[in-house]
Amino acid sequence: MRVNRFNALWAAALCAVAGSLVVMCWQSPARPVHAQAPSPSMLVPNLSVRTVAMGFNQPTSIAFLDANRFFILEKATGKVKLVVNGVVQSEVLDLAVNNASERGLLGIALHPNFPTNPGVYLYWTCQAPPPPPENPFFPTLQECADPPALGADTSDILAVPLRGNRIDRFVWNGTTLTFDRNLIKLPAFQNEGAPVPPNQGDSAQPAQGNHNAGVLRFGPDGKLYAVIGDNGRRGQLQNLPQGPPPQQNPLPPPPFQDD
Repeated sequence: MRVNRFNALWAAALCAVAGSLVVMCWQSPARPVHAQAPSPSMLVPNLSVRTVAMGFNQPTSIAFLDANRFFILEKATGKVKLVVNGVVQSEVLDLAVNNASERGLLGIALHPNFPTNPGVYLYWTCQAPPPPPENPFFPTLQECADPPALGADTSDILAVPLRGNRIDRFVWNGTTLTFDRNLIKLPAFQNEGAPVPPNQGDSAQPAQGNHNAGVLRFGPDGKLYAVIGDNGRRGQLQNLPQGPPPQQNPLPPPPFQDD
């Protein structure tokens, strides 16, 4: 398990695969396909790739404090670790996450004026007691309490409140991250195969915990932007004024209006 870093620039997206942050490069379908190399290699002479740090549990995102220090998130453990000169210096936060499927500790962003403004923003999934087996279609809580719980994690797919995906602001004091406030709570509970209302066509739909997304970025306007997924709603990402998608509602969409 390792983290790879470009010395010159970020030339590709980072993703978590088998407990590592790896560089994913797009390749034209017209080019020949070769077997995967045992380790990353750089084909551009102006760039280099090297191992910076190792030993992480499903790393998902990095935020650089300066040239030699960065925070790294662990999806499954809810831990934020501080790496200094390639060595894990400390665990600065340990959130009690629901890490089932694609949930967990997912995204981080530093305030644009960091460290003058010590705000650190995290996108993550909290947990709640699971519903009883006889009625698994309704969460036991609407949302997690503030401040959020720390420590032990869960992989129980149903142990999450209705609005279990959160974006929280923490404050960095040089040693630890301390909860400041919640910015927004987003849907996370996914168990739609309920018998009521009838004839939904999803009675075989199992409980899920996918499509949470989680990327956080500050824009040039100083605002914080979050990338969210459809949370397993099977294409119904938006509240459409004309109702469900066409395959469930034969009515045509309303005429286009230029606002």
